[in-house]
Amino acid sequence: MRPTRCIAEWLVEVDNIALSSTVAAPDFEAAHLRAMGVLMRLRPPGMEDAGMEAGREAEVTRNLNAGAFESAALRLLPDNACLMTSTPGPGRHLATVQLQGQQRESTSSGSTFALALVGALALSIVDRYHETAGLLPN
Repeated sequence: MRPTRCIAEWLVEVDNIALSSTVAAPDFEAAHLRAMGVLMRLRPPGMEDAGMEAGREAEVTRNLNAGAFESAALRLLPDNACLMTSTPGPGRHLATVQLQGQQRESTSSGSTFALALVGALALSIVDRYHETAGLLPN
């Protein structure tokens, strides 16, 4: 049996990353990427598919330390995730992510590619959970 309260609290934190990344200034890229990485590492039981293995986490950290925020954001994505990006105008980026098993894609915007991508990934994790739990219509 899943510890529902633990999953619910974790999902709120992931959702908060999604929401805050859409309005964050470029100076906050590293903080959002680190926070998402920590949440993926500390995922609760029952959310194994939203996790990150140690080797990938080390790559994300190396990229962050080098200031390669786009590369760090891409390494957060599971290998089987689908991604689409665009730039609708100066200073705005869009990212769409669809995780394996997710029926619908999730899209987010941000002031940088990395912020848009971390927002879309976070939304995808939350949306996939709700789809799987039957809380979203097909």
